[in-house]
Amino acid sequence: MFDYERTELWKRTLGERAGDASQAARAHLREQLRRAWQRAQQLAEQIRTAYPTLNPQGSSRFVALWERVDLIVGHDYPFNAAEAFVLGSALILSDLGPGFAGPQSGEAELHTTPEWREALTTCIRRETDRSPTPAEMARPSAEYMQAATEEALRVLALAHAKKLALTPRKGPGGEELYLLDDAALRGQFGEILGELAYSHSWDMAEVNRVFAARKLEAPAPSPSDWTVDALKVAAALRAADTLLVEERRRKLSRPTLVHDRLLYTGSGEPFNRSEAEMFWACFEALRKIDRDLHDVDLLLSASGRSRFLARGVVDADDATRLASHVKTQGWMPVDARVHISEVPSLIAQIGGAQLYRKDPSVPLRELIQNAADAVRARRALEGLKDDWGSITVKVGRDANGRWIEVVDTGLGMTERVLMRHLMDFGTSYWTTEDMSRDYPGLAASGFVPAGRFGIGFFSVFMWGERLRVVSRPFQQEVTHVLEFDNGLGAHPILHPAEPEEQLPEGGTRVRVWLSRERDWEQMLLDRSDQWDHWSESEERISFSELLGRIAPTLDVTLKLEERPGQPVTVIEANDWKTLDATKLLRRIGNTARGVNTALMEFLAPMVRPVLDASGQCIGRICIASGAMQRWAGLSVITAGGLRARYSREFTGALQGSTDVATRDDAEPLAVREDIARWATEQARLWERYQLNFEGYELHKRLDIGLAVLSCGGEPGGLPIGYRAGTPLTLAMLQEFVGERDEVTLVDGSERPVRKFPDLIVIPCHEAGHTAAGRLLVHLPALLGVYISRAWGVTLHDVMASVQVSEKEWTPTDGRKRRTWIFQRPSMLRLH
Repeated sequence: MFDYERTELWKRTLGERAGDASQAARAHLREQLRRAWQRAQQLAEQIRTAYPTLNPQGSSRFVALWERVDLIVGHDYPFNAAEAFVLGSALILSDLGPGFAGPQSGEAELHTTPEWREALTTCIRRETDRSPTPAEMARPSAEYMQAATEEALRVLALAHAKKLALTPRKGPGGEELYLLDDAALRGQFGEILGELAYSHSWDMAEVNRVFAARKLEAPAPSPSDWTVDALKVAAALRAADTLLVEERRRKLSRPTLVHDRLLYTGSGEPFNRSEAEMFWACFEALRKIDRDLHDVDLLLSASGRSRFLARGVVDADDATRLASHVKTQGWMPVDARVHISEVPSLIAQIGGAQLYRKDPSVPLRELIQNAADAVRARRALEGLKDDWGSITVKVGRDANGRWIEVVDTGLGMTERVLMRHLMDFGTSYWTTEDMSRDYPGLAASGFVPAGRFGIGFFSVFMWGERLRVVSRPFQQEVTHVLEFDNGLGAHPILHPAEPEEQLPEGGTRVRVWLSRERDWEQMLLDRSDQWDHWSESEERISFSELLGRIAPTLDVTLKLEERPGQPVTVIEANDWKTLDATKLLRRIGNTARGVNTALMEFLAPMVRPVLDASGQCIGRICIASGAMQRWAGLSVITAGGLRARYSREFTGALQGSTDVATRDDAEPLAVREDIARWATEQARLWERYQLNFEGYELHKRLDIGLAVLSCGGEPGGLPIGYRAGTPLTLAMLQEFVGERDEVTLVDGSERPVRKFPDLIVIPCHEAGHTAAGRLLVHLPALLGVYISRAWGVTLHDVMASVQVSEKEWTPTDGRKRRTWIFQRPSMLRLH
C-alpha cells in the first residue's frame, strides 16, 4: 500500500470498502491514479535527464501534498471519488508540469525559444535594474542560465497548462507516454488538470472567476452524483501547496490540527540569538500560510460551499505567543515592525504633494508617462513603427467642474490589472509575473518602461478626488470603467462600460476633475522656481506650451484637444531630433520675455546633435556662457521623453535616465566620449561665431573654452586661462610649458595675481556650476595631457608629480586658491 492510501481522504473516496455499490467505478479511478503516480516516477527521471537544473520530486512531493490536503479539509469533507481522482492527478502534474512544458530534447532546444530569451532578459533586469547588454545575452553566467531555464519552463507551463496532461512524452522505445493512461479520463479531465495544477499562482478573484461555475460531469461509468466541483479542488490544492512550499523553505515541522487551526512546533533546537532572523523567517512563513488559509475559507464560504476544517495557523498573529511552541533561547521575539493604520492617508501624502513638492503639473506628467509606456509596449508586441500611436490630452468643463483627460492608444488594461496592479502602491505592473503572463515576449522585445516605481498614478489625487479610468485591452473587445468618487477614502467601483463609454480600440482614458481652480492657474504660470532662475515675475503660458515643457523629447505623438473634436498636434513622435533649433529652444524655455526669444535665436545656430557610439541621437544641445544660461531655462534633461531636471551646463535637450521615484532628476545617457566629440565640434563653431548679443560684448570665450575642456573636448583656439592678464589657449600653454621645468596653475580671477607672470590662471568658476566642479576635480588630468605632450613624457609620469594645495597668493586676495604645481619628470629623477 502506498503511503497516501493510509490517509482518511483516500479511504473515504478511493479506498476499498465492503458492500460498495460503486465498487467497479471506484476501483477504476483508484487504479488509474495509481498508474499516474507510477508513470510520474518514470517521467520525472526523463525530465531530470533533459533538464538537470530542475528537480521534480515525484512521489515524495505528491505524498506530502496529499497528506496536507487530508489534514486541511478534515475527516468528513464532502469529496467524492472523482474529485479525489482529479485532485490527485493535478497534484502530480503540479510537480511535473515545467518539465512537461519544455522541449523533450532538453535545455539546448529550450535556449532557442523566445520564452527562454525573455526569461533571461527578465532575470538580468531583475538583478541589475537595467536592460541586459548584448554580451550578457550571448554569454550569460551560470546563475542567469539556471534562473532563466526555471523561469522559462514555468512560463511555458502556465501558457500551455491546458495541454500538459494531453501531450505525450516519448518513452525509451519511442512509445507515447501519457500521464493518464485512460483515454476517456484524459479527454474528460485533461484540460482542467493543467489549469488546476497552476491555479495556485493566480489571485483569488481569478480562481473564483475561472472555477466557480466549473462542475464536470461524473466519468462513465461512475454514479451521476460524482460530479467534479473544480473550485473545491482548486482551493484544496492551493492551500496544500502553500503549506508545503513554506514548510520546506523554512524547514518547519509537519503541523497538527487544533480545532480549526494548524499548530506548528520547532523541529529542532530552540532558536538562539544568532538565529533570530531564522525565527522571523519562520514567523513570516506562518503568516503567509495563515493568510492563504483565511482567503481559501472566504472563497468557499462566499460561494456557499462547505468550508475546510483548517482555517488558520495558531499564533500566526503574535510572535511572542508563537515562541511558546516555536522555541527561542536567550531572547524574546517582539514584533516591533512599522504598522500603518491609515493606508489611504499615507498613500495620498507620499504619492502626492509631499513627494512632488506641490507642483500641480506633476499629475499631468505622470499620466502622459503611463500613456507613453502603454503605447511603447504595444509597439514592441505588435512590431509597429517607432512613431505609431498617440496620446491626446483633453480639457473641459461639465457639471462636476473643470477636468483634464489623457487618452492613449496603447495596451489597455485588463480587469485584473485595474483591480490589482493599478492600485498596488509601490509596485509597477511592468515588473510583475502577471506582465510576463499577460504579454509573453514583451520583456525580450527590448521594451523598457519609464515607469518603474508604482507610485506615479497616485499623484492624480493631488488634483482632486473624483476620477474615472476607462480601458480596453487591445487584444479584447471588452471595456471596463473604474470610478473614484471620493479619492482614496472610499472604495472605487469597477463595472463594464456603458454603450456610450465603450472604446473603439485598445487603449485607456483617464479623466480627473480638479477640486481647486488654482491648480489650473498655477500650472499655466511660468514661475521663477521652475523655469527662470533670475526672474522674480510670473508669466502665463498656454496649455500647449505647458505640454511642450513637460514632454520635450517624447517619442509618442502628443495632441491637445481644447475644443471637442478638434485635436491639435503639439508634439510629433521624436520630432525633437529634426525640429528647427529655435523651435526646440522655444519648446523648452519661456518665450514670454523678449530677451529670451532673442537669446534662443542667437544660440539656435550652435545647437548640434549628441550621438552615441551607435550613431543614435541622444541630445541636441550647445555650449553657452554662464551668463547666457542663467538668463532663461533653456536646458533640460529628460527621462522617457519627459522633463526631469534643468541644467546650467548646456542649452537644449539631452536624454537621460532616472532612478528616483519623483523623476525630478536624471543622469544623461551620453557617456564621456559622446560628450567629448560634441564639445570639440562646439569649440570649432564658437571659434568662428561672433560673440555679441543685445549690445553686450561677451568676452566669455574663456567661459566656453573651459566648458569644452571640462567635457573632454579640444578647445582649439578658444582661451582656457590667463597669463599676466593675457588670454591663453592650449597651444600657448604648451609653448609656455615646454620652456620650463615647472609650471604652477591657480584657480580664480586673474586680476589679483597679474603681478606673477609665471602663473597660469584657470578660472574654473567661469565654466558654470556643474562644469566648475568637474574642472576642479579633473583639471590635472585634463591639462596633464597637453603638458605631457609639451615635455615629451607620458601622462602617467606627469600625474605622478602633481602637487595640489590651497594657497593665499597676496595679502589683499582675501581667500585661498586651489593651486596645482607640475614638475618635469626628468627633474624628479635628478633628485
